[in-house]
Amino acid sequence: MKILYPSMLVRYLSKEFLSSLLVVFLVFFSLVLLINLAGELVYLKDKELENFISLATILTFAKTTTTMIELSIFIFLFSGTLFFVKIQKSNEINTILLSGISKVLPTAVPAIISFMCGIFIIFFLTPFSSATLNFYEKKKRLYSSNDSLIVMNNMGLWFMESKADGFNIIRADKIADNNFSKLKNVTIYNLDKKFNFIKRYDSDEVFISQKKWLLTKTQITQEAESLSSKNKRSSNILQNLSFSSSIDINNLKNYFTDVNTVSFWKMLNTIKTLNSRGYSAEELRVKFHKYLSLPFYLFGMILVSTTFTMGPNKQYNTFMYLFFGTILGVSIYFLNDLSISLGLSNKLPLAVSVWSPVCLVIFLSTVNLIRINER
Repeated sequence: MKILYPSMLVRYLSKEFLSSLLVVFLVFFSLVLLINLAGELVYLKDKELENFISLATILTFAKTTTTMIELSIFIFLFSGTLFFVKIQKSNEINTILLSGISKVLPTAVPAIISFMCGIFIIFFLTPFSSATLNFYEKKKRLYSSNDSLIVMNNMGLWFMESKADGFNIIRADKIADNNFSKLKNVTIYNLDKKFNFIKRYDSDEVFISQKKWLLTKTQITQEAESLSSKNKRSSNILQNLSFSSSIDINNLKNYFTDVNTVSFWKMLNTIKTLNSRGYSAEELRVKFHKYLSLPFYLFGMILVSTTFTMGPNKQYNTFMYLFFGTILGVSIYFLNDLSISLGLSNKLPLAVSVWSPVCLVIFLSTVNLIRINER
């Protein structure tokens, strides 16, 4: 009988798990590509572009990396399920036990590999995915009916709004409320189609209700109408002024909560910048903690897949195990979303709302594994 050494077994289990991971990854990758490609083709087909198929393909690949990261929990759950079903059906578990090797090893090897994959994802893959998603959004904006551009930097918030007769360039020092309903020290430049100056608004405070902007203590500077003084400016002071904009308040909020466009390496600086401009950046802080917890989540998914494949006395076929895995994965996903919703509603601290489902999954799975190993 061939003796199984731990180092040989670790290499073998690693190879088997990685092969299962590759199979599941390719299945998910293919499905995501097809779904994203169909969506981009539908979006671009009415734009009357000659190369819309190639453009749709480029946009699909640019978006797919982010989608795959979001689905990584399911990918590792199904990979663990496929791996444990395979070694269970081939009776390799009994062979390992007869060799005098710990029962923990078949679970520990894929769990550690998953944890390391999680570290690789957050430190190396998320910067790439954020860059490709930024490229995707910039390309998509070129073919969008909304030509507005929104930027936040050290000089404040900048909005460029495209209109039928010209452009509005809007700068605000800071946000007074984190829902963007109030902007401080706002300057609006009204330009024609050739970017020639027409009018300027300087307001101490702007109140926003959807697309209606109320400017208070506003100074208007514009070109004088007479030809003899065409280079002069005329100024008026108004207490209140109504201003219509195509920039919706909800669009502003959605833009700044598109956290997937921010690399993990830049998140802390971005949070600091947003907070200095009056925006709480709660969504970005949630995403930061989700990235930090990802290795532990992937580790927990292996423990979960062990418990419901190796735990039951009755054996099922592979498709039934995958079905159970789907139900369990969806349940964990909704538990995670529910916890984060409690955090965003200030019923739980944000960090606790992200980490508590991870800790709960690992704790319950570990307890169940201990019971299984005691049989």
